[in-house]
Amino acid sequence: MNRSYLAILLAAPLASQPTLAKDGQDSAQPPELYRQLIDCRNITAATERLACYDRQTAAFEEAARKREIVISDKNAVKAAQRGLFGFTAPVGKLLGFGEDDEADAVKQIESTVAGARHTRNGWRLELEDGSTWEQNDTRNFVLSPKPGNSVRITRGVLGTYFVSVQRQRGIKMRRIN
Repeated sequence: MNRSYLAILLAAPLASQPTLAKDGQDSAQPPELYRQLIDCRNITAATERLACYDRQTAAFEEAARKREIVISDKNAVKAAQRGLFGFTAPVGKLLGFGEDDEADAVKQIESTVAGARHTRNGWRLELEDGSTWEQNDTRNFVLSPKPGNSVRITRGVLGTYFVSVQRQRGIKMRRIN
């Protein structure tokens, strides 16, 4: 995924995130342009309603062209979550879907080793998806990882990730890129 597209995908929803209501509840207000477009339905006169839709869709399209508003579907959000798996930012919440939904949360990914080297701190794995993972515990793999090996990364508790190469016992790693 293009990094500039990813930055836009993440930055736009941040600018339009709902604020917390006084009682601590999420007010979950949609963007103003969307609300104005939906409000066109309330106009009873057909010609006025059509004029409203034309005006608001043009404004909506212009905002999308200027990237003031980003339109995305759950599949695109899921792809962004997968691409950012391992980073600590709550991507789903930032994009409006929330990782509170356990069914929607990415719990593990599978990839292939593109490069592996052993540093003084432990293993550093570069995966074919472009991510780089670095060991942060003292365990070791039984068999050294090699390019082409399959990798499964599983989310643990408290922000930990376990990386298993060729179905070996997983070791704790953190994503650094």
